[in-house]
Amino acid sequence: MRSALGVIAAMLCHTGLAAQRPMRPHRAGLWGELGFGAGHVRVACAGCTNVVSADGPTSYIRIGGTVSDHVVIGFEAFSQLNKAFHFSLDSSKSTAETATAAVIILWYPGRTGLFFKGGVGAAGGQYSIPRSATQADTSSGAGMGLTFGAGWDWAISRKFAVTANVATYVVAVGDIVLPGRRVDDVIATMYQASIGFTFR
Repeated sequence: MRSALGVIAAMLCHTGLAAQRPMRPHRAGLWGELGFGAGHVRVACAGCTNVVSADGPTSYIRIGGTVSDHVVIGFEAFSQLNKAFHFSLDSSKSTAETATAAVIILWYPGRTGLFFKGGVGAAGGQYSIPRSATQADTSSGAGMGLTFGAGWDWAISRKFAVTANVATYVVAVGDIVLPGRRVDDVIATMYQASIGFTFR
């Protein structure tokens, strides 16, 4: 009888301790994440006297696999759209979209949801100036992109988490040819703050 009571007491104590432990993010197998947020871009170019900046919405999608409980690797597609983006005063109705496709690594240094991100991949930019209600002059460039940032996973369950991200993207999109002007060596630096939904 005493031994049975001892086993029950041990089980209850173990259950209480387990309930007090914080829920760890579940990192195993495939994972995916979809998110959106606010962004700010600063653009510099060869021969430009001023740095152009603009705000715009951002979105991203990530998919990958788990290397260990502390490291996951994946593919990230990121995009930022800027309306009323301009290199000159006469292009205030233009739009620009900058995108990256990168291989990323997320590192979780501890037993919490904190992580750090780094990645490298391809980048591109598309710049459009409307000529009329139905037509626009469009130019695009492509190059390389780097990204780094940090975030936090709030685990809702072992398969789902809400993820906060802050990140920087540095992309070199090459030369952009505009009507009556050529912009050389365009480099865009984008800053993003976003909320994502992670499935594991």
